[in-house]
Formats: sequence, C-alpha cells, structure tokens
Amino acid sequence: MKKRFDLKLENDSTKSRVVVEAYRKVIVQEDFEESLALVHYRGGEEEFLLGVQYLQSDDFIDRIVGADILGQLGWADQTYREESVDLLIPLLRDGEASVVHAVCCALGHRHHVKSLPYIIGLADSSAGLIRLGVAQALLGFESDDAINTLIFLSKDSDIDVRNWAMFGLATQIETDTDVVRDALLAGASDSDFEVRGEALVGLAARKDLRVVDLLLKEWSSHSGISILSLEAAEEIANPRLYSRLAYFVETLDCEGDSLFETQLHSALEACKPKIKSVIN
Repeated sequence: MKKRFDLKLENDSTKSRVVVEAYRKVIVQEDFEESLALVHYRGGEEEFLLGVQYLQSDDFIDRIVGADILGQLGWADQTYREESVDLLIPLLRDGEASVVHAVCCALGHRHHVKSLPYIIGLADSSAGLIRLGVAQALLGFESDDAINTLIFLSKDSDIDVRNWAMFGLATQIETDTDVVRDALLAGASDSDFEVRGEALVGLAARKDLRVVDLLLKEWSSHSGISILSLEAAEEIANPRLYSRLAYFVETLDCEGDSLFETQLHSALEACKPKIKSVIN
C-alpha cells in the first residue's frame, strides 16, 4: 500500500507525457507554475520510462528534465529508486554543468549511499553550479566523508555554495562533534548574513553557549537582525538575550512581515527570564 495520497492529484487525469512536455517548455524560463508533481506522485512504470527517455536525449535540457523526473518518483515511497540511481550516477560526468547540477539534486532526493563517492568527487569542480549541486546533494548524510565535504564547501568562494553547505551542517544532520562545531563557529563570522545565520542556528541547536555572545555581536545594529538569528535565539533560550530582543520589539518596524514578527516574539518569549519561586 502506497504511503502517498493526494486527492487532487489522484483525480487529475492529465497524461504524464503532457505534464512532462509542459514542464520541458518552461524549464528554461524557470516558470514554477509548471511542475512534475503529478508525475512524481504517480511514480509508476510509465513515468519511470519517460524519465529514462528524457535522460538519454542528446538535448541537455531534456537530460535535466529526465533527472528531475527520476529524482522524486513516488515521493516517500521512492519507486524505482535503485534503477534511477544507477541511471543517474553516470550523468555526473555530463559535459553540461546544468545537467550535473540537476543530477546531483536528483541523487540528493534519492539519498542512496552508493551515490556518495561519485557526488563527493565533484566537490572541487571549477564550476560553481556543480559545487552547489554537491552541497545540495549531501544534505542529510551523516557519514564522515559527507560531513567533511560539506565543511570544505562551507568555505567556498561562492556564497550560494557556502550557504547550502552551512545549512547542511547546521540543521540537516544531528552529528555533534568538535569538528562540526568549529566549522559552524567559523561560519558565524562569514561575510554573508545568511551563512552566518545558518551557522548560528546550528550552534544553538547543539546548545553551544558561545552562540549567545555571537548573537549579541550580530545584533549590534538593526541591519544584523535576520530571521535565522532569531531562530537561533529561540533555540538557545538564554536570558542574556532578552533585553536586546525586547528593545527590538519596541523599536523595529517589521514592515508587515508577519513571519519575522512572529519569530521575534517567539524568541523574546523563549529568552524571558524565569522567575524563581521562593518557598518560606
């Protein structure tokens, strides 16, 4: 019995090939109004063979589509997982960086250990898009090789690569070692605020109290207040942060950003000093 069930998709009679052809037409424009959700949801032999057909095309756009199809067939049920991984791995040698990136992402969704050595082998690629794909593909892998590769990529010259690698280290794994903490600590001084924010969340999730001073430093001006830093504050829940958060509540104009405002108040509540009861 399949785990997946979506009433809307279950009742959609659109042919899978029609869905794929529509996706193929808009993929270059990155028009996200079209998706492969119906094809992934079905995840049967017809959809698998469509993915194979596109993956074997001479057109690099088709090969991207093929990777996108095979990467998420069957959603949580992971239909045709072994077959898809075996077909995708050779495409990591494709001459088009955009294809390799798509294949990395597809293999990341399939999350199969057999693909790890091939993905990790691309970490020092000269193409930033491929290095980005490596970082995205390694999310959730707890092996030493995968973690060491994410640490390597967390120092990349490309901001997007660093951001995804730090995200992977911070919240997509549970590994808590000095090596991981040192990488997060280094990331907390990154020039990019999102990378710093991911690092702060990772330290807070590991209850590393060094994050308190790092947050106060991050908040030395209003420009340093990211929603990630507020998530870190809520996670560490340290009273030393309360007065600064209370000041932000009083002075910041959230400009209608309800998500930011909610997170700010959540952080404030978490850091509120606890009043100890006195028993006579």
